[in-house]
Amino acid sequence: MKKNILVVCYGGGHVAMMLPVIKEIQKNTSCSLTILALTTAGAVMETENISYVGYKDFAHLVDASFSDIGKLLVGPESASTTISYDESVAYHGINYLDLVTEYGEQEASRRYQETGRQCFNPINFMTGLLTELNIDLLISTNSPRSERAAINAAGLLDIKSLCLVDLFALQEVEWLGQQSYASKLCVLNPSVKDMLINVGRMDNEVEVTGNPAFDSLTSPNTIAKGLSIKTERGWQQDEIITLLYASQPEPIKHPFSYLSGDPALPRNIENSLREFVSVNTNYRLVVRYHPSENVIFIPQERVEFSPREESLHGLLHAVDIVIVTASTVGLEAHLIGKPIITVDNSIFTADAPYSAMGISHGIENIEMLSSTIVDVEAKLQRELVSREKLNATANVMTVVNRLFS
Repeated sequence: MKKNILVVCYGGGHVAMMLPVIKEIQKNTSCSLTILALTTAGAVMETENISYVGYKDFAHLVDASFSDIGKLLVGPESASTTISYDESVAYHGINYLDLVTEYGEQEASRRYQETGRQCFNPINFMTGLLTELNIDLLISTNSPRSERAAINAAGLLDIKSLCLVDLFALQEVEWLGQQSYASKLCVLNPSVKDMLINVGRMDNEVEVTGNPAFDSLTSPNTIAKGLSIKTERGWQQDEIITLLYASQPEPIKHPFSYLSGDPALPRNIENSLREFVSVNTNYRLVVRYHPSENVIFIPQERVEFSPREESLHGLLHAVDIVIVTASTVGLEAHLIGKPIITVDNSIFTADAPYSAMGISHGIENIEMLSSTIVDVEAKLQRELVSREKLNATANVMTVVNRLFS
């Protein structure tokens, strides 16, 4: 008899982490796989030609009033092509009905008015969905709301569940640390496992697997792309040290902790690096702006621009030292053996504590950049650092197979 697996996944980094696992499960003819793709994860599934379902496909599990409620919350239909209007209506309406079931009309209204979708916790809907599909194993990630509700529902139904944790779980530890939350957790590295054990998880409940989204970092194609970039840019033969600054926005306020940020920080770092290479002719700087940054690149001698169309993972293989504040690019660079420098006065430093975890050379202010670059370069091995091929997907699949044994 086939095993019924349900994957529940939001978009962004979460679907990137889940996609390699989905493709491996699809190879197993003894499994029947259903994918509940939420928000932009649906578009990813379509691009990959993978069948998926959404909230709208299970609207029959709830009262028909979800439609009117959803339309009221979503508003008039828009021209958005990423998420269908029907799916948005179903998502909002079904989640709101779940709130009403749990707290009553008045309290549901108060919670939604205060925090919007952040208050959604559709555990009743997920319980019905898991039951209808007769699920044997649930696989999800560390997102709140639908993913969190699905894992909690699986626990209530005594269904085995696996939670893939993408990064450091510093916010999600609130629920990941609960012993009843998921049969197994798959985490990035031993530091994340230690943190979860320190808050109450058992050692055998947390597996260090790595993040499958990063497996492609060490693929032959990615490494070849790095060599191609060096050739195309004329870096192959020179002895100049190449610095990559992967910029990211610094808002006035942190979206969760409400710490005050300095929006000028990204450009101040860039300007400091530009000044450094202007007086240190054995260095060049490559600037890579975040997709959400609206910055006009200013040409300068030995300062180059990396457009978003250029392979980021290939570029990481092509450069020598990477500078970030808290970008995931820093972690990706570390995974292929590149030295990282982090400017640790960002409001996001605590969310990506690279230096505290021994991943980066952390500095407290921009004034320390020049001396730190020189120190790091003095220890730099000019040969390409060779790391074992990442195999997080295989590690996760080992955990999946154990849950079925």
